[in-house]
Amino acid sequence: MLVILNLIKCLETIESGAKSPSAQTIRDRLDLTGAWLLSFHESMWEIAKWAIKRFNRIKWFISIDETYVAFFGDRDKLNAALMKKGVGKFVFGYKNKVKGATGSFCYLVVSLCCNKIRIPIAIKIMKVGERYEPWLKPILKKLLLLVPNAIILADRGFGKSAWFYRLMEELKAQYVVRIPLRKKESKNKVKNGNRHFQQWIKDTITKEKTLLDIFVAKDNKNRRYFLASNITHKSPKQLLLFYMHRWDLENIFKDADRVELPTSSRNPMMRLFCVVTSFLVFTLWQCEKTINRICFSLRIFVKHIVNALCATLNVFISPIGELLKAVT
Repeated sequence: MLVILNLIKCLETIESGAKSPSAQTIRDRLDLTGAWLLSFHESMWEIAKWAIKRFNRIKWFISIDETYVAFFGDRDKLNAALMKKGVGKFVFGYKNKVKGATGSFCYLVVSLCCNKIRIPIAIKIMKVGERYEPWLKPILKKLLLLVPNAIILADRGFGKSAWFYRLMEELKAQYVVRIPLRKKESKNKVKNGNRHFQQWIKDTITKEKTLLDIFVAKDNKNRRYFLASNITHKSPKQLLLFYMHRWDLENIFKDADRVELPTSSRNPMMRLFCVVTSFLVFTLWQCEKTINRICFSLRIFVKHIVNALCATLNVFISPIGELLKAVT
């Protein structure tokens, strides 16, 4: 529990006089094969039900994103070792423009957000070559039962994928997705000033075609966005306002980083464990702010959790990071 809350970083030592286990020792003792991920997902669903009931008059958005975290080391060697263990390849070749990176771990995240709370409802660490749809479909279907009028938002990685639009049609979901323009015909329509036109997208595997409605919008800095949406009764400007809520998911990652639980572990599940724990603490902090209207920071909230854990375990942490038993 201490390594989860990043409290013994100052005493990472193997000296015989150390009274606390090192961070690496605790990491090695964590049961990463347990039900912690299932428990996280179940907790997020319960929080989502509570939040939807509390903020039932507010517009909700479902955001989907893939996030790459840089890996430094021998990518091929680690993938070979993971394959030997029978877990599959987890390190992608994408380097995310990080100096020195040799690859990346990829997380697929679904969030449920409104202007009052941002909930990381589900997360999965992806294997190389693994398809997104089988994991996404049941989650989105379940979410749309909770919030039928929620709008699904996604970036260009999904906007260029025909399977994504087929999934939206199957779920009868409203969506706003950023899309890259590649066809010469579509680019000419934009040059001619068209703000709404249609474009076919073809599945590279099944060869099936889907007709999309494309909208052209500009933000207040005159930056242009190409958006695919089945909400055809709204203006491009209104659709862009919807799409901007996708940044709520980006900000979940940034805010969860303030929990300060980084890791350079080569174990994919350890990587996932740290992200999930940060998400959990961040979400609990939001709930605490909503219920008790606290105004202290996320870092102060982490310290409150540490104090509560220490009281429960009847221990305390010295100024130099030693874990000591409390005197009774």
